[in-house]
Amino acid sequence: MELKRPIEDLLKELHKIPTASLCDALDKIGFTGFMSHEIKPIIDDIKIVGPAVTIKDVLSEKAESPMLALEAIDRAEPGDVIVRGVEGNAKDIALCGGLMATAAKVKGLSGAVLDGGTRDVAEIREVRFQVFSRSIVPSTSIGRTRVVDINVPVHCGGVSVSPGDVIVGDADGVVVIPKEKLETTIKIALEMDRIEKEEAKELKQGKSLVKTIKKYARV
Repeated sequence: MELKRPIEDLLKELHKIPTASLCDALDKIGFTGFMSHEIKPIIDDIKIVGPAVTIKDVLSEKAESPMLALEAIDRAEPGDVIVRGVEGNAKDIALCGGLMATAAKVKGLSGAVLDGGTRDVAEIREVRFQVFSRSIVPSTSIGRTRVVDINVPVHCGGVSVSPGDVIVGDADGVVVIPKEKLETTIKIALEMDRIEKEEAKELKQGKSLVKTIKKYARV
């Protein structure tokens, strides 16, 4: 087990690190952790950080309420991130709406990431609950998908997500950090950010971009 520092301290560090640096750090340790460019935030200025609570859907025409998904929200802890993966194309299916977002907000969840659509956007923005999704669409999931399990590995945005993996989402997109690689990823990303600040300092002084990049070997 890699983790030595309390998870709470590590999550606080992640609020300071952009997803771009985290993505580069994950690349360095051989893990592709960024979700598809289609996974976009509903609210521009809210960053999410937290352990994943996963929901697994399959496409289905059977009309049944997503009770397992609601149960996952009820079970989640403050700070958690709901990650809903779908086996199949769910771009035209809303996997979260105003009621789910309101309940999640009241429980103190950090946000949600969906491998499909979102609806009730005005309501979601009003309660300030951040959702990342592939699309905005008014359709319900009832009669289009069926929740088959919760807190199991899922695929979302082209990335495998296991329960407890750490999700970070900002204006650049969403990154998934395997829980066993969290501390290493943060350490590498912080060093990358330190180097970039030195580079930016020199560039603001009018120094050559090429020479600066060659000096620090970071772009």
